[in-house]
Amino acid sequence: MRGWWDSAAFVRVRLSLRLLTERRAALYIAVDALFLFAGVLIALGGNGSAIEFWLPLFLMPLLILGVPILADTVAVERRSGTLDLALTSPGARFYFERRVGAAIAVFIAQGWLSMILARLLTRSEPFPLSGPLAQTISVSLFIGAVTLNWAVRVRSAGAVIFATYATVLVFGPWVLSNPIHPPTTMNGSMSAGDIIGWTQNNLVLLTAAATFYLYARQRLRRQEAMIT
Repeated sequence: MRGWWDSAAFVRVRLSLRLLTERRAALYIAVDALFLFAGVLIALGGNGSAIEFWLPLFLMPLLILGVPILADTVAVERRSGTLDLALTSPGARFYFERRVGAAIAVFIAQGWLSMILARLLTRSEPFPLSGPLAQTISVSLFIGAVTLNWAVRVRSAGAVIFATYATVLVFGPWVLSNPIHPPTTMNGSMSAGDIIGWTQNNLVLLTAAATFYLYARQRLRRQEAMIT
């Protein structure tokens, strides 16, 4: 009997990640493990602010590892000379979106597990999980859409990384916002002001993600412009 490891969706995720990471998978895993280890130590200590373990457990792995991985979304085909086949093959529709979605799904899953673990390990009053769990989705979708947009517009992976980080700086107040409330003591529930601010941050990220994706989709329809 086939298990979840052999399911079509999981096989697609594994193949996409293998293609995007190529021979650097061990390096990515090692760096990711360092971030997670640092976050777990902060959570175990119980004396750090919430933002101190939000950064290493989710945001830093996504920005430091996720962006370089996603930057190869189209560059892989460009380097191998198969971009025209990828764009014109019968299964080309949403080909690059599926690749980005596979990587983003892994980072969302890691973010969820990390936040749940941090809540279980922290010695202070447990913080609300709804905020960080939802924001892992909005931030991940934003990073995925921005990276895809630049990946279909510039030729090299390095240029995609630079353009993505520049865009993240522009949206820094929303991308870097702390979804764990209260951000310093981790005691108590979210106030009305916290909820309004958190909702606004996520709406900005989701709206921007949709906009960048539509621009990327528009570019993907112009196959001749991508190939030349």
